[in-house]
Amino acid sequence: MRLSMSTFSLTLPLVFLLSPDITQAESASNAGVKVEKLLETEKAWDGSVYKTYPEGTPQLTVLKITVAPQTHLDWHTHPAPNAAYMLSGVLTVEKKSGGEKRIFKAGEALPETVGTVHRGYTGDEGATLVVFYAGKKGLPLSQPAK
Repeated sequence: MRLSMSTFSLTLPLVFLLSPDITQAESASNAGVKVEKLLETEKAWDGSVYKTYPEGTPQLTVLKITVAPQTHLDWHTHPAPNAAYMLSGVLTVEKKSGGEKRIFKAGEALPETVGTVHRGYTGDEGATLVVFYAGKKGLPLSQPAK
């Protein structure tokens, strides 16, 4: 089965973003609050450094994406930084140029590449992930590879 990024259903989950200053204040005053840093990086999964964010009106988008077992996503690029959190399953990401691959499993964070042709695919298990995009108004989240 082949899916394009446009075929995913869009679900916007409730997300709370905490800055480091708020995290320290909340941890000190609310004993029932646990904060776990899942990812902090300046680099994508392939080691490429993030250069800049797009200029313009910022727009955050959060998608919950479910990829069926034995599915290859189309080759594509992202024009802006984004990161995913693996809720369940296993997803292999690979670059078209050179074939570099990395496997991400449930509970891991995936810092996506920007401007690099890549795709993801699943094996027998499938995968569900929440992807956080930091783009700008009018900028597509992904673009088909040329």
